[in-house]
Amino acid sequence: MTMPADRLNAVIARAGLASRRTADAWIAAGRVTVNGQPAVTGQRVDPTRDLIVVDGRPLPVASTSVHLMVNKPRGVLSSARAERGRQSVVDLVEMPVGMRLYPVGRLDVDSEGLILLTNDGDWAEKVAHPRYGLERAYVALVDPPPDAAAIHRLLAGVDLDDGPARLLAAQPSRRPAGIDLDAGDRGEWLRVVLAEGRKREVRRLFAAAGSQVRRLVRVGFGPVGLGTLPSGEWRHLTHAEVAALAGKGTGRRPQTGELTVAIDGTSGSGKTTVGRAVAARLGARLVDTGLLYRALTDRAIAFRTDIDDGPALAQLAASLRITITAGEKVIVDGRPVTARLRRPEVDRAVSAVSRHPEVRSAMLAVQRHAARGGPTVMVGRDIGTVVLPDADLKVFLTAAEAVRARRRAVQMDRPDRVDEYRRELAARDAVDTGRAVAPLRQAPGALVLDTGRLDVDGCVAAVLAALDGS
Repeated sequence: MTMPADRLNAVIARAGLASRRTADAWIAAGRVTVNGQPAVTGQRVDPTRDLIVVDGRPLPVASTSVHLMVNKPRGVLSSARAERGRQSVVDLVEMPVGMRLYPVGRLDVDSEGLILLTNDGDWAEKVAHPRYGLERAYVALVDPPPDAAAIHRLLAGVDLDDGPARLLAAQPSRRPAGIDLDAGDRGEWLRVVLAEGRKREVRRLFAAAGSQVRRLVRVGFGPVGLGTLPSGEWRHLTHAEVAALAGKGTGRRPQTGELTVAIDGTSGSGKTTVGRAVAARLGARLVDTGLLYRALTDRAIAFRTDIDDGPALAQLAASLRITITAGEKVIVDGRPVTARLRRPEVDRAVSAVSRHPEVRSAMLAVQRHAARGGPTVMVGRDIGTVVLPDADLKVFLTAAEAVRARRRAVQMDRPDRVDEYRRELAARDAVDTGRAVAPLRQAPGALVLDTGRLDVDGCVAAVLAALDGS
């Protein structure tokens, strides 16, 4: 069978020798011949019939592309071969004799987790190059744990010796599956997302904030997550994962205009956590409508408005200009109020304020205004059913009461209160679903995700896949 002619640089890339750009440089330098004649840039060849020679060695005929994921242990090099007595990540993989694999990107020898291997140079270039916008997700053991001001600084950006850098997202996390603590390990686990993978970037960012990264595990690369793959093990990527990493079927659509993703769900199902990760992946703003209600509650307290007076609260809501900017900063009438919204008095009053039908009606305009001006991921209650019924994608998150109760116990550092939290969540579910005005419901056609079964990376991948198919 005769294969259709293809560009020579693409054939060399598929053989795993180099990227297309590098192959073109080799061709221009006279390092490549076709059927004994010097190759020329842009030349088309049939690799099953033409003799292609690079640096005096024939190109393998009909090379099979291989794409793997490996969970790299600490102490293993992210290189194509062992060096100075240290094992290479390629040594962990069993492949046919003569097949040359190499890593896509790098992980420090002291870091662990997800790394990709391939023999497909063209694919590797698309995956690794910063212009394709694949974020990297890590779970880091940080000591001492950074405070809120330090996290804010890292999200805003700091200057490193090789240029500005910042985190796209940061949130508390559990220790990744399969990662055992060593005797000297201490600190707090944080999940962070970066837009690129510069040398030791996570470690240098936290060092700039006065903290040390004691363990660093890469758990996500673009739309692909490490999952529960054990340390030192590997697997083939699925066809869908290979396509997604190369930018085909990833939801990497141009983020212009008024793209909106509405995320509803039961209390404690992870709406904000998932929403923040989706927003980071899409380059969108996250609007947590709970913050909008907190802003109204803060102003009600300041103006001494009776929190049991629904009409008065609704009138106040209509008079305020409440917006959420990048970085989840809340602005009311031109003044930043974010730092005020987690005060105990706001915590105690916000549920009572948001319960009034008049308030919920008045806040519709505020919430819809917050979704304008660019791609937005909005999380909260009634988002897909009432606030944004025409959203590009509606998502409904759920999880068993026991799962949500355990999460809350971890968040509050109160493992002794799991049963109490479970009862509270059951009561909250009953109130939310039984409201006379805008009860909690799955929006028609919503993407339903069980966060007790899917981790954050899995939820993000499902959302991106649904967007790409919309």
